Amino acid sequence: MSYDVHITKADHWLSSEQYPITPDDIKKVADLLNAYKDIPFLFKEGRITICRADKKVIGVMITIANRIGARVQGDEGEYYDNSSNSYPESPVHLPMAPVVDINESEIHIPDDQLKFIGALVVGYEIQHAKFGKGKILEIISKGKDTELKIKFKEEIGTKRVLPFFAPIGPL
Repeated sequence: MSYDVHITKADHWLSSEQYPITPDDIKKVADLLNAYKDIPFLFKEGRITICRADKKVIGVMITIANRIGARVQGDEGEYYDNSSNSYPESPVHLPMAPVVDINESEIHIPDDQLKFIGALVVGYEIQHAKFGKGKILEIISKGKDTELKIKFKEEIGTKRVLPFFAPIGPL
């Protein structure tokens, strides 16, 4: 089992649903999420999670957390901050985009991507921009909250991804 690191607004990441990261919070960090779309962030149960984060990724997570009033916490409850300068600052210093009031229905996802995601089934093989070829083991939820559990090659392992955000496509 892999070790996860979480961005949460709760005292403990297990309570993230009670103090969730909101769509408004996501808008505040959209520039960072777009700049680091190769990092497979998972948005679930009120928190942002990543499996096996290295120091660079934890540095990006700290930048995101600071911007939205959250914290970075490991699976065992330990907090990560940059008080000791252990984690590199996010090299992307983009000006914060103005927060625009948009509805989820206004977010445009190309029709071909919507069809592709809608046709996914357990056992289907996909291509991920960073992890390569993978096989869908489980589909969790439906619609824009769809989450996939995908088995990639052995050195990558099993990952959870959101197909509406992850760089995936057909083989």
